[in-house]
Amino acid sequence: GQGGITIHAQIARTELGVQQVTIHPADTQVGSAGSTSAGRQTYMTGGSIKNSCGLVRERVLELGRRKFGAEHAGWAGAGLLLEDGKVITGGGEVLAALADVLEDEVVEIEAEWRHRPTEAFDLRTGQGNGHVQYSFAAHRAVVEVDTELGLVKVVELATAQDVGKALNPLSVVGQIQGGTVQGLGVAIMEEIIVDPKTAKVKNPSFTDYLLPTILDVPTLPVDYLEMGDPHSPYGVRGIGEAPTLSSTPAVLAAIRAATGLELNKTPVRPEHLTGS
Repeated sequence: GQGGITIHAQIARTELGVQQVTIHPADTQVGSAGSTSAGRQTYMTGGSIKNSCGLVRERVLELGRRKFGAEHAGWAGAGLLLEDGKVITGGGEVLAALADVLEDEVVEIEAEWRHRPTEAFDLRTGQGNGHVQYSFAAHRAVVEVDTELGLVKVVELATAQDVGKALNPLSVVGQIQGGTVQGLGVAIMEEIIVDPKTAKVKNPSFTDYLLPTILDVPTLPVDYLEMGDPHSPYGVRGIGEAPTLSSTPAVLAAIRAATGLELNKTPVRPEHLTGS
């Protein structure tokens, strides 16, 4: 459900200029590579694929220069690309088919790729580069509140988010909308109720623990910005986590504005609005 298989093949196709790509199953024996969360794998595994494919491309171009360089001056130029199974110049001139360059040659590359290094925060100033990158999202909520019955209807929950670079725009919007709905659930529906005497969860099933369904989801406009991170592959940023953080306070802020109530606890329940 992370979209990794799709995006990893997409990166390989883009870098190598071919249509058919097979991604072998991940080998977990290589050691810990950290979390396999979706955004991180687009960044880390995607970055590794991009790096390795770039090395493969350079090897292929070197083979081409050896075979055809004397026949066409274009091979000596910089900025050669692999596109649609062909080697082309930056100006779009086709130099050779990829199959003719490789013939029976097999290019294998094994390379390690890492994100930029981090450093500890200064304990006195609180400043430092303790994280690889940051994500930015903002929400605007429109709500209708019945203060007599204590009912809340979220009419619209709009998002603006810097995604760095949308490698798969449809998946990007889906990630943002999914995170937004999670935050909506926290704001007005989801609550784990624990018995203070026994410490047991009193609502352990989805019959009692309420989750948003499609019937609870409002209009979800999404405006994503592509302000690339210069340190990441393609400029990508994490997507799915950020909207879960800002959507909940946006809904509560809208309910506060509508009712004038302080509302400092989630989820907002009917008795919080009616005072009963």
